[in-house]
Amino acid sequence: MRVSASVRAGTLVAPGGSRRGTSPARPRGVFALKPIGTSPAFYRKPEPAEKPKSTVARLFGGGEQKARIAQLEYELETERAHSSDLGAKLREAEGRLAKAEDSLELYKSRCKEQEKEIFALEAQLVEKESAFATGMSVAKRQIKLLEGMLEEEKKRGGGTE
Repeated sequence: MRVSASVRAGTLVAPGGSRRGTSPARPRGVFALKPIGTSPAFYRKPEPAEKPKSTVARLFGGGEQKARIAQLEYELETERAHSSDLGAKLREAEGRLAKAEDSLELYKSRCKEQEKEIFALEAQLVEKESAFATGMSVAKRQIKLLEGMLEEEKKRGGGTE
């Protein structure tokens, strides 16, 4: 099959088409006013798979099947809506899980740093407590020494009076 077209003043016109719909405001060039691919010459009607029912059967028959189909379509739509809701909830939960995992890593590192600081502070506390205990024992010995010296002075001073 051969398709022919005529060209008038830069316009492609398919067989069966006309130039009536063109306006001077359209740009000049080659274009089809009637699509060639959808021409009835190229369109083949599909053959029916089975013999169509009579008009009466189509109008009044098959009510149970139509009702069942409508019910199944409704169920399908509700399940799709439910599925999309669950998908949205899953994405939200996964987002919260990712944030929680990020926070977990952050808090783990902070916890390790805090543990190191706690051990360092405990070591300083033990050192200060031992230094305090040493200072207290030195102070007690000096107090005893001073008390002993005071007693001696009292004995000497009491005998000269």
